[in-house]
Amino acid sequence: MSTTSIRAQDAASLQRALADGARHVEITGTITGLRRLELPAGTRLTGADERAGLAFEAGSPGVLLTADNEVSGLQLRTDPDQVALGVIDTAENLGTLALRGLRLEGRLHLEAERARRGILDLRDIHVDAADARAAPNRPAGFGVQVLAGGITVYNRSTDPASRWRLEAHGLSGGSKDRPLRGSGVFIFGGATIPADADPGSAPAPTASGGSIELVTLTTGEIHSDGGITKGTPDRITGGVFIGAGVDAYEVVNQGPVSTYGVNDMVLDNWGRVRLWVTEGPVTSSGDSGIGFVNFGDIDALIVRGRVETHGGGARGYNLYDGTCDHAEFESITTYGDGSMGVQLSKPFGRLVVHGEIRTRGGEGPSLVRGKVISLKAHALSLKPGVRGNAIIVRGQVVTEHADIAPFEFAAPATSVDLIMANGAVVQ
Repeated sequence: MSTTSIRAQDAASLQRALADGARHVEITGTITGLRRLELPAGTRLTGADERAGLAFEAGSPGVLLTADNEVSGLQLRTDPDQVALGVIDTAENLGTLALRGLRLEGRLHLEAERARRGILDLRDIHVDAADARAAPNRPAGFGVQVLAGGITVYNRSTDPASRWRLEAHGLSGGSKDRPLRGSGVFIFGGATIPADADPGSAPAPTASGGSIELVTLTTGEIHSDGGITKGTPDRITGGVFIGAGVDAYEVVNQGPVSTYGVNDMVLDNWGRVRLWVTEGPVTSSGDSGIGFVNFGDIDALIVRGRVETHGGGARGYNLYDGTCDHAEFESITTYGDGSMGVQLSKPFGRLVVHGEIRTRGGEGPSLVRGKVISLKAHALSLKPGVRGNAIIVRGQVVTEHADIAPFEFAAPATSVDLIMANGAVVQ
């Protein structure tokens, strides 16, 4: 087996290098006319110049990894609904997969069920176009299924001993004119709904499976549109989605995150997150597209960019389930009917909004745990089950619709020790 670097400039020389056992293949220029390319374990595939790239035939997947692979400095192009860069689900140990400096047309899809170990190092990856709507495996919970993303890392093992380690810096995808179809960034473990759970109760995925230790995730600009048909109550996506079975230390959205379709959450958490920071604006355009929705556990959430939702039933911040010790927002504005500003249903610590919470809509339909129900666009809503230390809104809490009150206390205001708005104590 050769251990030296070999350069490939066309399909024939690339296939020959891999067949001869080259451990490091450098690509010069753009190689076209390729079909499915499997990298043997331990093989590195890198770009030798700025034009380095691989273009695959219509209907063909792209580069498929096995274990201990590196792919860097390349442009990979295939059909948007194909996997441009993925994993062959054969190894029990993925070893280290190092993916760096890549530009893709087609999906980045790292999903496996057999792997018990794996270290994934992702850096500076942009996906121009991808369509994950037909990806077959969709995690379920809370009355819905989640569509995979243009950028997907999914430890689908049912074995709780399966644990991957992920570090991801500089992931971005889509554009306003050409958003990713399905979710944007999708990171999930293999937790599932217990077999004896009552489907009618919209159960949580509490049966343990494979997990992901997410050391760091940083994202640039993310644009996604799930393409979900209006009126579909049991399907959602997320611009950035941290799923069940993920134990995250740090998530940082350095650029704007925008979603455009029905049931497209912008930021969604079903996992365990120590710190989630969002620097850019958080924006949804479609019906039931919530700005930030939490079903998991978060120590600290800091959203420095404005949160704006424009569709019907598209709330700003929702603490549906789990816990959030500290949540901090710059401002929250919703425009559609049924679009609450803040809705809190579970225990939390402290919520601070530095600007205002403002809603402009009236009453309308909204997706709630897999069912479409009618909601009024209250600016701040406390639901049964809530308990908190403090809500402090330094600006106003405003509803512009004449028939909608700013506050809805379905749970007593005394469920929160202190509520302040615009410098005045509410209770």
